[in-house]
Amino acid sequence: MEALLMVDGCNKCGKPNLTLDLYDELLLRGLKPTVRTYNAVIRVYCQEGLLGKGTELLRKMEVNGCLPDSFTYNVIVRELLKKNEPGEAEILLEEMINRGFMPDHATFENLLVRIPNVGKDSRLRTIVLKLTSVERKDGGMPNITSSC
Repeated sequence: MEALLMVDGCNKCGKPNLTLDLYDELLLRGLKPTVRTYNAVIRVYCQEGLLGKGTELLRKMEVNGCLPDSFTYNVIVRELLKKNEPGEAEILLEEMINRGFMPDHATFENLLVRIPNVGKDSRLRTIVLKLTSVERKDGGMPNITSSC
């Protein structure tokens, strides 16, 4: 358990290489990563420009029986939007919403910034409209000033 927490701790302390090394080590020892561990590694991949590896790890974690959480989706969707890959972002946003998660403040802001640059028939525009009409689990509505 301590090794799993160390992976997350190294990431938060700005040591991406150590985060990845510890992750590899815990896999070699047969330890099963938690969602928090996967999130730390996915965040490192995204920060290091390895978005494909982050997305691949998202799928691998599901295969290994560890379901992604809101943080997992938000990190990858934000990076997809930053890299101007709205098609992939749309797919993950739909999956995220279908699983009951909402974009956080930063992801929602990234969505709103990109809306003027997409066509009227864009799925991305449709998703944003859907998000603004869906109640959050806490009863509120998603918006740019609240964490979703």
